[in-house]
Amino acid sequence: MRSLERVKCAINHQQPDRIPIDLRFAPEMLDKLLLELKMDEQQFWDWTGQDIYTIRPKYTNPASNIKYADPTIEIDEKGYYLDIYRVPFKSITTNSQTYLEPVVSSPLEDINTIEAIDQFSWPKVDAWDYSQIEMEIDQKSDKAVWSRTRGVFQTAQLMRGMERFLLDLALEPTFACRIMDHILDFIYEDARCSVEAGNGKYTYVEYNDDVATQRGMLISPAMWRKYVKPRMKKFCDMVHSHGVLIKCHSCGSIYDIIPDLIEIGVNVLNPIQTLAANMDPFKLKKEFGKDLCLHGAIDIQYLLPQGSIPEVKDYVRKIIDIVGKDGGYILAGTHTIQIDAKIENIIAMVEVARGL
Repeated sequence: MRSLERVKCAINHQQPDRIPIDLRFAPEMLDKLLLELKMDEQQFWDWTGQDIYTIRPKYTNPASNIKYADPTIEIDEKGYYLDIYRVPFKSITTNSQTYLEPVVSSPLEDINTIEAIDQFSWPKVDAWDYSQIEMEIDQKSDKAVWSRTRGVFQTAQLMRGMERFLLDLALEPTFACRIMDHILDFIYEDARCSVEAGNGKYTYVEYNDDVATQRGMLISPAMWRKYVKPRMKKFCDMVHSHGVLIKCHSCGSIYDIIPDLIEIGVNVLNPIQTLAANMDPFKLKKEFGKDLCLHGAIDIQYLLPQGSIPEVKDYVRKIIDIVGKDGGYILAGTHTIQIDAKIENIIAMVEVARGL
């Protein structure tokens, strides 16, 4: 099977020739792997059996190649990297890794009126170039390809500050919803422009919105259903209208809203954070496997950094045999695989997944 056929087969709950593979590595981890395995990057991805690739529009004028999830549009006087929502991130360097994390300051933290929200400098699609998308997809014609966008809930938290935004939802929901609606306006148009530029060739679009901790939802399921679900449904409906599937990414324990995600048309659920409450992939396969394709479930918190080779091999075999039975599973990490993962465990994971 070609990668594209393999992935579509899994999403359609049919048994592919082998489990589809979709791996992501922190840059430092990728460099370490290339050095250890004595491969260039193309040889490495061929060895992993990578079936899925990201293709996104190009931001026309980034201030830096260093970014969080969205492009950096400015580096301020403190050296913070401002994304397209003007959320500041700072660079953190450890002995082994460099990454960005949000700082305390948020661009909407001192805004208190609907009018001020409306006057904020919201991102617009005219800052992006969508013209190369179909050409890039055609160059990967044997692969499954996807685009991604941020979600309204997490982005609103970053823009307003978590505590303020959660208080807004409880006490000033009209205010909170106005923020989410402006975010939705952009991500909806960005996704629409992307799928139209892709001319029906995207496999899926990812809606990326962390709404939970490892113990449970950040807000009640009822509040999520009232304020977040209708906005997400509007996004899903638009993507589906172009013949493209929806993948939902949300870290943590989102068990309580999985039936809602199915209801609004989510086809693929990621990352299946196995150490979060009620996110056991075997349980999820049994309960929701007829309606959802599970994507992820290879633990990066314990299994890959601390587990033994036999543990990794046994777990991956079990995941493939049970969760991958009759399709409905794509092998991936529970997030980007970090520098603390053992190389021998990554090799073991790939060898089992590929049947080497």
